[in-house]
Amino acid sequence: MSKFFFIERKSKKINSPLIILIHGYGSNERDLFSLIDYFPNDAYVISLRAPKELFNDSYAWYDIYLDGNNKFYDHKTAALVRDELSHFIVDISKNPNIDAHNITLIGFSQGAIISHAISFSYPEQIKNIMALSGVIDEKIMKKTNLIPKTNIYISHGTNDNVIDYEMSKESLNFYTKNNIDFQFESYNQGHGINQENLESMIKWLKGNI
Repeated sequence: MSKFFFIERKSKKINSPLIILIHGYGSNERDLFSLIDYFPNDAYVISLRAPKELFNDSYAWYDIYLDGNNKFYDHKTAALVRDELSHFIVDISKNPNIDAHNITLIGFSQGAIISHAISFSYPEQIKNIMALSGVIDEKIMKKTNLIPKTNIYISHGTNDNVIDYEMSKESLNFYTKNNIDFQFESYNQGHGINQENLESMIKWLKGNI
């Protein structure tokens, strides 16, 4: 039995592309799954629920601690979740309806941080990631001898008051210094996905899946 609870839209096709949705801090598996009608019809879609329950219908992948205006993160748990999700992906990819070579992670906020970490730490596992309103946390990016060839789409709101826009942009230097290509888009929005952002990310997804 999987360690992670999830909801899914199955595909009846053999070797369907797999889309895995990873929600943000304080949300749940139904959040990104609400976008299901925008995803390609032949895709197998899984939306995960984070393991740590904060309160009713609210979950997190790892703890965030606040001290005044400063945030501190449970990096030990974050790294453990990164590895457990990688193992989950390996197991779920054994399904004959799933193409193990065509896996896309779509993460929002804390889910975007985790998506960055999985694709960098396991460079041959993920074809695409879409990191929305997140940031690269170098402390959970496990270095390997391989350069990931993952297709990377990143978007962020210029008015984001949860994960600072400039901090998110600055964190992309990690990819630049590791010679990793990515597409970055900014939008006049807060911590969310407006219609323009949604249309662009779906167009990118359909072109890369």
